[in-house]
Amino acid sequence: MSEVVDVIIDPFTRQKVRAEIPPSSTIAPEAARRDLGLGDFVDVGDPEIARAVVLLHALRLGGSPRLALFGGAAHRLICPSANDPATGLRRALHDLDLACLHREVKEVTTFLKEAGGRYGSRVLFFEMPGDRTFNTLSGGRRYRFHDLGSSQGDDIDLGTIDLVADQFQFCHSFSFAEDLSVAREGSVTLPPALLLLAKLQFIRRIPATDASQVPERVLEPFGRREVVIGPEARDVKDILSLLHDLEFGEGPHDISLDRVRRLLSDDWGFWTTVRLNLGMVERSPTLSGLPTSLRERVRPKLVTLREVVDSLSPKRRLAFLRNQWWEEVDEVTSTETAARASETFSPGSRGGS
Repeated sequence: MSEVVDVIIDPFTRQKVRAEIPPSSTIAPEAARRDLGLGDFVDVGDPEIARAVVLLHALRLGGSPRLALFGGAAHRLICPSANDPATGLRRALHDLDLACLHREVKEVTTFLKEAGGRYGSRVLFFEMPGDRTFNTLSGGRRYRFHDLGSSQGDDIDLGTIDLVADQFQFCHSFSFAEDLSVAREGSVTLPPALLLLAKLQFIRRIPATDASQVPERVLEPFGRREVVIGPEARDVKDILSLLHDLEFGEGPHDISLDRVRRLLSDDWGFWTTVRLNLGMVERSPTLSGLPTSLRERVRPKLVTLREVVDSLSPKRRLAFLRNQWWEEVDEVTSTETAARASETFSPGSRGGS
């Protein structure tokens, strides 16, 4: 049973949102999963996955603008192994990553701000003080919101919603605008090839003296006093779940090697990062720690992917001769991770929780 409470989201201004705790929705997550055509393996018992499928279903009901998931939640919607704890590829989720079209971004942000009032606190999205500053400065290309997570007593954990428009732009960039414009009926994630490259694009430089803290992530030296590192273990799990569960091919549910070729063949920097990260994944303890049957299925696909990447020969630009070949990732992770319930209004529950 949920209780209606005022949740203080800004302790300084005492800004509040009224919500049912624990979060519930007028749309049952299991029913939403079925209506979206998602597999039985999708674990809507996970609060973030329940939030994702309810949001996607609400969008479909309202005939609202197109949204597609990427990141960890997207892998859960299309990869059985990412849902099953026995595989070693399931990981905790604390946020949702959403992609939209720039021409629809105003409609999308309005929908997100109004979703909680229409469909319940499970999809209640709001701006924290830091979010408002970030969203104002983002140039209309990236937005951040928060949502309500688990609660213990009066303390409530907050999740993060990251919304990007038209283009994935972190260490490297690629456009997904055409994918959303011509998305097939029932599509809920970006194409698998883009999900894969979104994970393989990460690279960062750190002092060489810190390399011993993350030895499994070290890619190669960078100058005399630094090294570059690749993705975290959670992202390696997502990469491996895609390779384990999906096939290479040009169908809508396949990992398109043609798309990989097209995105990397003219971008030496992106190609270099992906090539280094594939080597890291091949020797990662995450891969070696998988059950034998999973490992034997993944390794040949890693070999195939590496052969495709190695067959490319993009031209190196002069700007890369001495400098880094990637963009520094903006540190936009919110420090606002908790809120507090201030007052209980009326006990009750809504259908679909």
